[in-house]
Amino acid sequence: MNTFRIHGDNIVECERIANIIVEELKPKRIYSELISPSVVALIIEAEYLGNGIQWRLELLPGFNKNTKKRWSGNIFDALNEAGSIFDETPDAIISVIENNTDERILLASEFCSALQAGDQAWQRSARAFSTGRTGCPYIYIVDFVKYELNNKTRKRKNLRFPNAAVPYSYINYSKVTGNFVAQLYTKSEEFDRSKDSVIKEFDEDDFGGRELGAYIVKKLLGSDTRSEEKAILDKNMNVVRFIAGNFNENINYTAEEWQEIHDLVGEDIVDFAVDRKRFIFHKTIAAKSRHGHSEEVVKLVDELSVGFASRDLPFGIIPAEKRAGFAERLSELYPRADKAVINSIGNGGKHLIIALFKGFKPRGDDNRPDRGLLPLAAMLSGSDVDVMTYIYGPMIEANLRALDTQPLILADSNGFWRSVLALSNFVAIDVPVLAREKYDAERIYDNSGIKDHFANIGAGKAIEAKPCFPAVPVNYGEDDVDTGIHYLFTHVLKKICFEGMCNPPGGDWSGFSVIDGNYENRWLSLPRVSNIVSGKRPDHILELFGVFDKPLLLSVESKERSSDLEPDVGTKLITYIKRLTDYVPSAKRLIFPERTEWRWGDKKVPFSDFETVSAAAYLKKYAQPASEVFTKNCELLFVMDPVMTGTKTGWEIEIIPSTKRSTVIKEFILREYKATGNGQFFLK
Repeated sequence: MNTFRIHGDNIVECERIANIIVEELKPKRIYSELISPSVVALIIEAEYLGNGIQWRLELLPGFNKNTKKRWSGNIFDALNEAGSIFDETPDAIISVIENNTDERILLASEFCSALQAGDQAWQRSARAFSTGRTGCPYIYIVDFVKYELNNKTRKRKNLRFPNAAVPYSYINYSKVTGNFVAQLYTKSEEFDRSKDSVIKEFDEDDFGGRELGAYIVKKLLGSDTRSEEKAILDKNMNVVRFIAGNFNENINYTAEEWQEIHDLVGEDIVDFAVDRKRFIFHKTIAAKSRHGHSEEVVKLVDELSVGFASRDLPFGIIPAEKRAGFAERLSELYPRADKAVINSIGNGGKHLIIALFKGFKPRGDDNRPDRGLLPLAAMLSGSDVDVMTYIYGPMIEANLRALDTQPLILADSNGFWRSVLALSNFVAIDVPVLAREKYDAERIYDNSGIKDHFANIGAGKAIEAKPCFPAVPVNYGEDDVDTGIHYLFTHVLKKICFEGMCNPPGGDWSGFSVIDGNYENRWLSLPRVSNIVSGKRPDHILELFGVFDKPLLLSVESKERSSDLEPDVGTKLITYIKRLTDYVPSAKRLIFPERTEWRWGDKKVPFSDFETVSAAAYLKKYAQPASEVFTKNCELLFVMDPVMTGTKTGWEIEIIPSTKRSTVIKEFILREYKATGNGQFFLK
């Protein structure tokens, strides 16, 4: 039996990959078990392309991140040694166990169920760039389309797309590195060409679900995947062309131009941009954000630059022949700048990509979307160019000091600055400095040495197999609570339970479903700010059938410690559901007697159609007395203790009710669990 591991941000990301594999294999036999309280194993027997398959998929949720050590080994070590230079990590990694001792990474993937538009579109480019440079195949899976909603009415706004440069950057990065890096579009619940004329011409054959399953399974088999890679990249390019057709061609490349760029031999997009000079690069800075000479720098760049893919993107190109003039004018604006640095800016024989952005939020902390901006430019260009980054947003004084004296230490401690310093030849700042007494700072640095330092990390190294670490966490936490609750209700009690939402740490809040009658109704683009719906977004919504006359929605908040539950959380969990059901669901589909395609929701689902109960789940190790936890207004408690002994593996869960209604629920769960014959949960 071959053993593969799926490492994910959480159990949901692990199961997304597992489900793709299962759907492709269509196994004749499959069953699941807990091999530790935190790790689900799927045992699969199937026939695929003439291969008899016996596979064991081990699902390991939660990564070693920041200062918290979750596993005794780190799956990212192999990627880091091979050149993954950023802390931004993929949602899921698939590996194979070799000789029962070593673990070798096969591929990585990222899921996006959120709106891809504006600066959010390149938020994850750092992950693609960093993973792709190691030689690890990387697929960014995008649900298409997604609508932005009005916060108050939850009505759809106009459809928004990412700039075509974003999906094209993956294609170009694949070409430049020789490694498979791609975006892949899958059909979202709201995709309906009959409802929205903007997507009427989109070819549904460009959804890549079929190729995705075949690619992953063949990768696990060790088979040739070149045909799937080509098909995925071709579809990726078709999406680029479609998206380009929805942007203003006066300030963006057209679909035909993107195809011309794609077909270039011996040149790339930077050469194309400089040769064509289709439009200038222009960065608009809001009046409240302007600082120092930022507006004058923008005018200077307007005068000398060439647009790079789109005028809406915050970077452009200073052609090589204009660099000397640019440096001279920059020196006039910043006369105290080091003359040697100014000369380096002016003397380069390469084109200069210039990126202008605020970089920081008002408090001066780093801004995640902007971490991906320079990686996007690097993936898009792929050529031998210089890069200058100009930042005008507020800056914390400690970061300024570190930038002046210990830039590598700053890069190690701050994801935004790591992105800037790893990919910029020159860095200019004209910023307000946040200190006890606010002051201004102007600097222009020659950063080429630091950029070279990062470029050399992992150079020439392949991803190596690493010793396989045990599938038992070193420390248990919220991830494990979520895995235990999820597995109990969706694997063991699946005959009486429908999981409407699972939102563990690292989840994407993509949607919440209920079954009402013969339909699954789904609300999408859930509010990230809970006060928009005057409630608390649950970690789990579990719909149980047969407890009461109406289906029961069990709304669960999970924590590592009971003391971390916020005041009145039980009431807020129910309020969140009630407020969402005040709105028409985003989508619905018939599931009985057969499952049909999703279509837009057309009527509200009455909150009164359900019984609703709030619950809290947390580790016994960090539990307060139940009476104290009940002050948070939860009706039901799941006090969980991982069990890992010679004869027992699973969870001991004490279910504590506070009302007659919740006592009925407890008795129902105990009765239904006993009927399953499963021996991995010890419920009381």
